[in-house]
Amino acid sequence: MNPMPSVEVNGSTIHVLGVVKGLVAESKKVEEAISTLGPEAVGLSVSKEELAALKVKEDYSKYEMSTLEEVYSVYVESFGPVALPTPAYVRAMELCEERTIPILPLDMNDEEYTEAYCERIGAMEIARESFFTRSIARKKFDISSPEAFALDWDRRINKAKGFRELEDDRVRHMASALEAMTSKYKVILAVVEYEKEEGVLETLRSTGARTGRAGTRS
Repeated sequence: MNPMPSVEVNGSTIHVLGVVKGLVAESKKVEEAISTLGPEAVGLSVSKEELAALKVKEDYSKYEMSTLEEVYSVYVESFGPVALPTPAYVRAMELCEERTIPILPLDMNDEEYTEAYCERIGAMEIARESFFTRSIARKKFDISSPEAFALDWDRRINKAKGFRELEDDRVRHMASALEAMTSKYKVILAVVEYEKEEGVLETLRSTGARTGRAGTRS
């Protein structure tokens, strides 16, 4: 596994691990990270509702993918087996339960996300998303690597200003949640969507700079 970036905030070290959603092989990264770091707590880039759903394994088979998720899965299958929910998240939850490590949601809860969506997304963005979804099968994406695809997919899916702002809101929320965790934990592992990794890191670096406790390792 490549060296994991980390940031020091309020005297705590936050390690940020970006994973490609859906790809089964990403579970190994989580296993290695938790084994190597021995974190006091793990933050997962899901909402509190999604984290609760992860704990109900008998419901996994009931999940129905949207059109965009189905197309996304087809592309990710170019790199190996795919599963839902995201295997890296499931493995993080399992290991935290086995080792009694607190695992906390980093993303907006459903109510917060709905409010942000209504504030950011207008009729034009909704129309564009609908058109993009209908034409998705004709588009070509960068499949040179799982990471390149994740970045390209995110860039194009969230190209419209409103959707990009909504994703930025999510990044800031995740970074804020991680900063809050530093009041209790000194070694924190954040498992986030690969395409959100750099944004979370940059936001945390800004937070560290404001507190006078900034630091980064690669």
